[in-house]
Amino acid sequence: MWVFFTSRLRQWLILAVAVPLATVLVRTIRRRIEKKTGETRLTRGLGHVEDLGRKERKQLKRDQQR
Repeated sequence: MWVFFTSRLRQWLILAVAVPLATVLVRTIRRRIEKKTGETRLTRGLGHVEDLGRKERKQLKRDQQR
């Protein structure tokens, strides 16, 4: 079924659905690990991934307003 979607629709679905879900998942995992072990290299790395998800989401919103 994925084949029948246009490339723009697939891109929108990935950015509007998959990226926010992945960002929430990464945030949840990061917080649980931080609660148990404190701040580590892993939690800082997950924080960077979370920031990338937020930046991508902001970029999508900015592009939609134009």
